[in-house]
Amino acid sequence: MASASPSKYNSHSLENESIKRTSQDGVTRDLSEAVPRLPGETLITDKEVIYICPFNGPIKGRVYITNYRLYLRSLEMDSALILDVPLGVISRIEKMGGATSRGENSYGLDITCKDMRNLRFALKQEGHSRRDMFEILTRYSFPLAHSLERSKWIARPLLWRPAASDGLMALY
Repeated sequence: MASASPSKYNSHSLENESIKRTSQDGVTRDLSEAVPRLPGETLITDKEVIYICPFNGPIKGRVYITNYRLYLRSLEMDSALILDVPLGVISRIEKMGGATSRGENSYGLDITCKDMRNLRFALKQEGHSRRDMFEILTRYSFPLAHSLERSKWIARPLLWRPAASDGLMALY
């Protein structure tokens, strides 16, 4: 009697597990996808935040900070939002609110960008999440002011130019 081999697509396997949610309009999204990264880009931290959108109001999301960018993906199905901000675009990072601040979304970070964007993130007051995020963003957005070695925060870009003979040639 032949025994059946275990299914390659076991529904209880952690390898095949993904977080899929369906919005009200029937669109299914896979929320387990990580932030798309460039070669040499490493994830530093990620936190759940509330992004204070100037157009749609507060949106729950998850912010990922790498050595190159700040990336926000919304967790709400009805407001699909992705923010992709290179850290070199950030000109100022400020803490808003204090430990005794009252009111909804009054404790967090206010980020001003060189491309005229103002990003506001509300954070939970427990666990010093604002301080951790502020320190990481400040360190990687302004690396020379924080004595961070150049090789740790920027990868040398590979530039291409047409070669006379067969197509493309690398410049370093």
